[in-house]
Amino acid sequence: MKRWFAIAMMACCGAVCAAEAKDDDGMAAAREALLAPAPKAEQTVALRDTKITAKHMEYNAQEGVAILTDEVVVDDARFKLTADKLFVFTAGENQLDRLVVMGNVEVDSEGRHASCDRAVYTEADGRLVMVGNAKLVSQADGQARTVTGDKITIWTNEERIEVYPNPTLTFPADSAKGLGGLGK
Repeated sequence: MKRWFAIAMMACCGAVCAAEAKDDDGMAAAREALLAPAPKAEQTVALRDTKITAKHMEYNAQEGVAILTDEVVVDDARFKLTADKLFVFTAGENQLDRLVVMGNVEVDSEGRHASCDRAVYTEADGRLVMVGNAKLVSQADGQARTVTGDKITIWTNEERIEVYPNPTLTFPADSAKGLGGLGK
């Protein structure tokens, strides 16, 4: 399966970036790949039921990383994500390990909209960590509730979030009664 995936990735992008010495998370090879000029044709990578499109893609089978740049769109049954750059890290038999997303990150999912400068999604625990102008807006009963902070961590499998440091919560004026009577 791993060989098939590598062949498919090479056929899609037409080239495999040269691997540098490994650093802590494979980012050196990813940075090197980003220096290559982007071809004009749009390319697509399929991971399970997820479709990822961008203007340029590089894949390094040795590092287990795909780097997509320019107009990145991730279309998944659970969410839609757009960004400037996306690093897809795989493990084992091409199982998704994590996604690193950079630049103008926007995520929409079931009545929620999230935005930030950089995000990391870890498949093993369903955790999304957003940093840099991190903002989460959720719609309920036609009203928006907003959370902002330096770092927002969302555990997608648990419906739990943590905002640290500098959290700011904004609720609609008529919803304060739902805060333990503080809005009386």
